[in-house]
Amino acid sequence: MKHHESNRHPGPMRVLRVDPEFAGLVAVGFAVMGMVAVPIAKWFLLGALVFGIGVAVLLGRVRKG
Repeated sequence: MKHHESNRHPGPMRVLRVDPEFAGLVAVGFAVMGMVAVPIAKWFLLGALVFGIGVAVLLGRVRKG
């Protein structure tokens, strides 16, 4: 027979009691950050691709020479 502890962990849903208004505010904050970050991420990704291609071409020319 298994021995069960009397004070087990109540689980994540009982521990994480959050005020619904605060959760809504956090959700709106994440949505705003997502809308703001998309243009920034697009230019960051394009810049990283251009820089990476430039470094690859430069290394290719240096190694051949």
